[in-house]
Amino acid sequence: MTTRKVENPNKKGNTAFIWAVLAVLAIALVVIGLIVFNGRENRSAAIKEGMIDVEGINVAWNEDEDIIHLTGSNADAKTAELFEDFSCTHCADLHIASDEAMIEKLKAGEINVDLRPMTALDKGEEGHSTKALAAELALFANGDLAQAFTIRDYLFQNQQTVYNKYDNDGFADMAKDYEASDAAIQDIRDGKFIETAKRMGADNMKYQEDNTGEAWTPRVLVDGKDIEDIEGKRDDWPQTLSQM
Repeated sequence: MTTRKVENPNKKGNTAFIWAVLAVLAIALVVIGLIVFNGRENRSAAIKEGMIDVEGINVAWNEDEDIIHLTGSNADAKTAELFEDFSCTHCADLHIASDEAMIEKLKAGEINVDLRPMTALDKGEEGHSTKALAAELALFANGDLAQAFTIRDYLFQNQQTVYNKYDNDGFADMAKDYEASDAAIQDIRDGKFIETAKRMGADNMKYQEDNTGEAWTPRVLVDGKDIEDIEGKRDDWPQTLSQM
């Protein structure tokens, strides 16, 4: 009696089919990889294109100070004190109206600015103003100046949509998106400058009260006087300051 081995007549066809499927999957993975790579490249390029150019602007901040000193090429240019709060809608309006001119005139050496951030609208709590300012301070402390200016601009330009939307991790992820340094990102995530932000906000409110009798934001002081009381203008305060 002869035993005959019975084979699947479709065996070869099945093998060919499997190899065809694998080939298609391999091609798909390559295509997806290229899409992801190009997406990252395009995203990175878009981020870099949207970054604020801070070349020519010097930033000095001692962590014990309540002032972020912004100077251009002329240290003797007239200096304004700018008080702003990330939760203040009028601060956002003033930023949109004047920040581009401020940066241009800083670079040109026509003005200098003492930035005095406030957190009054958090009313002593760890709210949006405090967390946003703490993120900014982490960027300044680690020398990530372009990221600091760009995120500050983003937070004011998009205030209505970003208000109270981010915790420390959210701000850290935002800084990462803007390619901040690992040290700055970790400082933001850890909330390293939260207490500093609270102190800075409170001190700058007291500074106004002690020197003018009251405090508010936004406010631009020159030689202790509101710039609108000097020239009757505020939205174009960088231009006004450059002519003093």
